[in-house]
Amino acid sequence: MKKLFNKTVISHVFIFCLILICVLLFPDKGFTSEALSIIAYGDSLTEGCDVSGYTVCAGWLGGYNYTNNLKALLLENGHSDITVYNHGKGGETTWESVNRMSYLFALDCNNQTGYILIMHGTNDLFFGIQMENIKFNLGVMIDKSRAKGLIPLLATIPPDPDHEWKDIPLMNDYIRQLAQEKDVILVDQYNFLAPDWDIYTNPQGCYNDRLHPNRSGFDAIGYLWYENLSELLPKKHILPGLMLLLHSAH
Repeated sequence: MKKLFNKTVISHVFIFCLILICVLLFPDKGFTSEALSIIAYGDSLTEGCDVSGYTVCAGWLGGYNYTNNLKALLLENGHSDITVYNHGKGGETTWESVNRMSYLFALDCNNQTGYILIMHGTNDLFFGIQMENIKFNLGVMIDKSRAKGLIPLLATIPPDPDHEWKDIPLMNDYIRQLAQEKDVILVDQYNFLAPDWDIYTNPQGCYNDRLHPNRSGFDAIGYLWYENLSELLPKKHILPGLMLLLHSAH
């Protein structure tokens, strides 16, 4: 009995030491104290519905948009330390967004390192702006984001059945090409959303059109952003795994 007790104590001490070593040697694997932020950046497809209380440091403080589901998924998966800021602006073109980004990044309150989710271009197409210019402006956004220390993710543009003359599928080919050229993660919102876009716009959302999604559509957009972010975020599973080992040592 004494030998068994000693063996159990030694096993527990060994596992405890292993946990301590992991904490000391691998602080970036779920034990980091550095706060991360995610900036959602775009037009009304990012701004969302019923928004109010915008500040340049925290974005939209109310309303409903894709960040609602993105925040929920982060929380469910152990990332309560990651803050999501919604900096969407309805009606904005990519050129206007480039200029706004310069102002936004100059503020001290936006100095956290993290990620930026870029989904832009549908308004440019509506105003007849050349696709090559849209692609160029998106490339400038990527460059500015990297210069700020952010990791950019680039999305294709969601469908707009009310304005098929915009030729969103062709513009998305430009965006896919840009993602390859800039070596950024492409989040193909169009291909993900298009098969169910009728569901995501029927019933219609707060904009009462088929360009802007309803709540289920915004949730789908947030889900795909999370799926692509999840591989980049700090892992949260080392300590629970070691605790399982400790439990099995009984």
